[in-house]
Parts: sequence; structure tokens; C-alpha cells
Amino acid sequence: MAVDIRPARASDVDALDAIETAVFTTDRISRRSFRQLIERSTAETLLAEVDGRIAGYAMVLFRKGSGVARLYSIATAPDISGQGVGRCLLEAAEDTAFEHGRMMLRLEVREDNARAIRIYEASGYRSIGSEPDYYEDGATALRYEKVLRGDVPVKTSVPFYQQTCDFTCGPCCLMMAIGNFDRGFVPDPVREIRLWREATTIFMMSGPGGCEPFGLAVAAYEAGLSAEIRVSFHGALFLQSVRSAEKRRVMELAQADFRVRAKDYDIPVTYAPFVVDDIRAALADGKLVLVLISGFLMFGKKVPHWVLAIGDDGEHIMIHDPWVEDDRQETAADAANIPVPYAIFMNMAQFGKDALRAAIILGKREQP
Repeated sequence: MAVDIRPARASDVDALDAIETAVFTTDRISRRSFRQLIERSTAETLLAEVDGRIAGYAMVLFRKGSGVARLYSIATAPDISGQGVGRCLLEAAEDTAFEHGRMMLRLEVREDNARAIRIYEASGYRSIGSEPDYYEDGATALRYEKVLRGDVPVKTSVPFYQQTCDFTCGPCCLMMAIGNFDRGFVPDPVREIRLWREATTIFMMSGPGGCEPFGLAVAAYEAGLSAEIRVSFHGALFLQSVRSAEKRRVMELAQADFRVRAKDYDIPVTYAPFVVDDIRAALADGKLVLVLISGFLMFGKKVPHWVLAIGDDGEHIMIHDPWVEDDRQETAADAANIPVPYAIFMNMAQFGKDALRAAIILGKREQP
């Protein structure tokens, strides 16, 4: 079946309303809402035409300043159900979200809509939770999301490694970089923990700690890489939420040691917020960049998280994210070579109330 996709116009409201009435018994979009959404700059309504007849629609919403788009509604005329129109609309919605600079598309679906759920899961959507009593009749909504890639393939020459512990994102990114510059290097969980021990600010009895830029840069240098630090803040990092005076003391001492060792290794340090062109220039020079981000967009938690910037296509920074959520059916294909629009990348690449920016530019060090 030949399906043509086009943007909706105000004159299509009658056809949209007819499909809405035929498909949904509750939670219908009103004619007035259709008109408003068609004209809204933060929404895109797509129509599917078959033999000149409007056979379905998909509506995508865009929140300003967000890297996520939402599939607000999708429907096909009942008499053409099962003939692929819905899948065409879903693909068009994904393309539209990607073209609007979004890196994820999220949606809700009734938990009793088994056919739609099968389509979403077969199309690469993963479950991210549920919302009881979401619909007018009290039905529960299941929430799904998908990382959008456009035409970007998952495969890349930079090896991908999935972290095996909650706290080893930095060392795992470092292992990916080592593997890129040394093809004989084979990452494994033992090396993952070793690098974490070498680069962390762990404090006893308070759980495993994370890594800061100086520690990672020192570990990278000792592993045979060149390293250059970009950080927007002088002094010890990640202390804002630390209430224990003893823990602060130990973290400050550990970070002071990393700074002394970085100076001994002549690792360059720039104390200024980096901009996207700094990352792009490093990538163009054949380097990789370990970047600190807030984990909120990637996995919904406001925690410091390291990702590896591996490429630049002129509109997106490509990243490897070592965190793969197995419990949400995520795979390495969801976390490798993710295209992140420049603006979203820079919004992600800061942490905390002080908007800390930190990055380590990594390359192959010439041996004397």
C-alpha cells in the first residue's frame, strides 16, 4: 500500500475528527484542539494519505528547551487497520522529532492495547514505567521511549563497553578511549574496577564514590594516553551535598593529590567553561572527549555521569553512554553512538546548581 505523509492543514479537521471518533471512545481530541495543535509551533500533526484519502494521523509535541519529543496521539482509520499505515506514521513521527533536534521520542499507550504495544516494542521502544488511572476510564498507561538516530548507524570504529557497576561510568569511558587508540587493549570488569580505584574519591562506609576530572586525567595518562582538562571551577568538586566534615576532608585531600600528580605529568588544565566548538575541534583533531553530564535526560536521575564524545556530524555530537538499563530492555544498540544535537548536548554537559562543566580531551600519547 502506497502511503503519502504530509503536514496537516486547518482544512483537514473534519477528516481528523472522523478518524478520532471512529477510533477512540474516550480521551478524544476535540475539533477545537485539532485546530489549535495544527497551528501551534510546538506541535506537528502528520497525515497519512492512501489513494488521496486521509487514512490516519500522528501528532508530535515539542517542549521548548527539551531534548525529548512526545507522541501525543496516533490513529489510523479502522477499515485500513493492519495494513502498515500506523507504522509509516510512527516512522514519520520519529523523523519529525529528530529533525526538530530531539534525541528521544516518548509516548503513552493503554496497557490493554496489546497490538500497539507489540508494534512499539518491535520498533525499538523500551518501557520506562506506567501511570495508573491515566485515561478517562481509569485505565493504566504504559510509558515508552526510543533514542532517535535519523540515518546514524550504531556501528562506529570506537569500541563500546557497558559499565558493570553503577559507579564506574568514567573508567568505562576511559577504557573505550584506550581501546580506540590501542587496538590490542581488551576491556574487562577487572580493569574497570582497577581504573575506578585509581581515579575515584571513594570514602569508606558511605558507599562507592565517583570520579572527578583530575583523577580520570591522571589515570588516562598512566594508561598511556595524552590528556587535557577543561573545568569551569577551581578547587575540590562535588562537595556541595556532602554534609560530613570528615568526608569532605578526605575528598579534598584525594582531589588535591590528583591535582599535584596532574601537574607532575604536565597535563594541561584550562579553568573555563568549554563550548561546543571546543569539543568539535578536539574531535576533528582525532581526539575523544570524556564529558561530565547530568544523568537526568539519559536515565531520569540528577546525578553526575560521564559519557564519551566520539564524533561530530555537523549538527550532533555523537556519544557512547556506558550506562545500559538492562531492567528496561535497553541494549548496547540504544547506548552506542547516540547523536545528540549541539544545543541539547551543551544543556546536558553541566552539573549541579553551579552548572559545573568538566571534560578531558584524550589522545594517543607519543612515547619518548
